[in-house]
Amino acid sequence: MTTSKLSALTLAFATAAIAGCSSSNGPSTDGGYSFRSDAPDRYVRVDRTGQPAIATALLSRDPAIVPIGPTGAMLNPGNAANSFNNQRDALNRGDPVNDARDFAGLFTVGPQSNTLSSIHFEVGPQLRSIGLTLCSVEKVVPPASKADVDISGCVAQVAPVVLPDVMTYDVNAPAGWPNGRGYDDPVVDRLLAASLLKISGPGAPHTINALFGVINPPRDESGTVLPPAFPHLRDRVL
Repeated sequence: MTTSKLSALTLAFATAAIAGCSSSNGPSTDGGYSFRSDAPDRYVRVDRTGQPAIATALLSRDPAIVPIGPTGAMLNPGNAANSFNNQRDALNRGDPVNDARDFAGLFTVGPQSNTLSSIHFEVGPQLRSIGLTLCSVEKVVPPASKADVDISGCVAQVAPVVLPDVMTYDVNAPAGWPNGRGYDDPVVDRLLAASLLKISGPGAPHTINALFGVINPPRDESGTVLPPAFPHLRDRVL
């Protein structure tokens, strides 16, 4: 197998580390460890550590926006111990194998205000005005609502990258997000390019690195140049 699903492995290590904590938090008298015996539903998965920023960018933390799936039922509901029922918590509680089925509609059309279609409707005209070619198509110019913007090309382009919400790595392909993730990978720049710009298909005018260095501030609020490479720490000023 050439492709590893690292998210499941990461989660397994994290779960084992958390489960290993107890009130004694140390070795028992027989040289082993004392493990907690709480039921699985007492634990909360707060982040899958899968694809970067996808839930933050396209899902809501507003508890009033109930995460309803394609069947009309609430997605991955909580319980008395895990009563978090916003869209991001529902994604984190879910199984990655069901991401496309359960969350594709929420990512693309809502009902929250930060869906992919809403973003293209709101900022698409401005991006086009500065010479960028978007993966979406305006059916009416200017569009009067998000229904006037066809994002099917964007979905076909970005969905294979971010769904399911796990980190993948192909040892036979060049490393660098979306194939694995390095410290210096401009993951958000690339995610935005894959979500907004035409980077695939015949004659695509942009690449996945088209926004790298374009939207990142080169200086902080004091005007000091930001270090371009990991660990992104400036020299200490005494």
